[in-house]
Amino acid sequence: MNTLLSPVNLIALVLFAAALAWRIYQVTRAPTVPNWAVTACVAGFAAAFLLQQPVLADEVDALLGRGAARVVNNALLACALCALVIFFLGSTLGPRRYRRVVVELIPLAAAIVLMVVAMSSTRPELRGLPLGPSTIHDSGIAVFYLGAGLYLIYGLIACTAWIVRYLRVADRNLRIGLRLGALGMASAAVGSICRALYIAVAWVFGPVVKILLLLGVPFVIVGGMLFLAGVTYPGVRARVSALRRRRQHRREHEALGPLWTVLVEAFPSIVLRTPPRRGDRLSPRGTHRVRYRRVIEIRDGLVQLSPYLDADFGEVVAEDPGAAAAALKAALRRHSEGEASDGRAKQVLPAGADDIESDVRPLLALSAAMADGK
Repeated sequence: MNTLLSPVNLIALVLFAAALAWRIYQVTRAPTVPNWAVTACVAGFAAAFLLQQPVLADEVDALLGRGAARVVNNALLACALCALVIFFLGSTLGPRRYRRVVVELIPLAAAIVLMVVAMSSTRPELRGLPLGPSTIHDSGIAVFYLGAGLYLIYGLIACTAWIVRYLRVADRNLRIGLRLGALGMASAAVGSICRALYIAVAWVFGPVVKILLLLGVPFVIVGGMLFLAGVTYPGVRARVSALRRRRQHRREHEALGPLWTVLVEAFPSIVLRTPPRRGDRLSPRGTHRVRYRRVIEIRDGLVQLSPYLDADFGEVVAEDPGAAAAALKAALRRHSEGEASDGRAKQVLPAGADDIESDVRPLLALSAAMADGK
């Protein structure tokens, strides 16, 4: 258990958890085949990572037989890569993708069958042992790891090629994540090639070139970390952007307070009948709702007051918020004293402000001027 909770493993577990949570969230929003494929890919890599930990591998071996954890671990890695290849196929090949998906399942099934047969043919005392100088010359061990490694090399290179190809048309915000993913896949592919060369040289020719095995490990570890970072990056970026937007809308809601207050005092009916939902000020969507609600109420109040305003009030708001605030206060005073108006509605916001977002900027300036003039 201590090995499972080592610093490196904890970082990997956090990355896996974040990536899987983000993918599950995406699937709930859009349960498409590409989304399911990427989610299956992340889940497969996460499960394979857990099965690499001795404390869990021992439990699986005790339940299914010695060597079962190795088979399941490598099969999960192969399935995860196949799912990622299917994602790229589903995103680019159109109607032809189903036939190509079936073709992709053939080498996957062959690799898994080869691993099962190789492990079954391995001497019982060697089953489940890691690849190393003491085990590499056993045919069962060599075939098992070489078969698993060759499929991983194929899948990693194919995915790297697809990612590089997709980079040309990807949205700018996705490119960083894609680059990290491509680097991770390429690094893991280099590590897998080193391990395959180690197996081939030792099994076929006899010499054990330990440096090949030692080189492969850091490449695979770094590759896995980079891939997870690439998968997680879009979600983290989206969450950070959402938090910034939420803080901005909360600040704008508060900044509009002085203008909203004086208009509500003059025209209580502008307050929307539907009461704010409980927790709106705290929930992510609620922050946007209350800000939107306040803008709508302010616009309604200005429209009702507009018969007391000059025809150029909208232009004054854009050019001189201070002067607009003074005119607004004068109009509110005339309204409260019951003076007659011309009865004509005026343009109360700058011309061209045709949506909520373009309305907010002049309203914020006018509200700030109202607060400064108190």
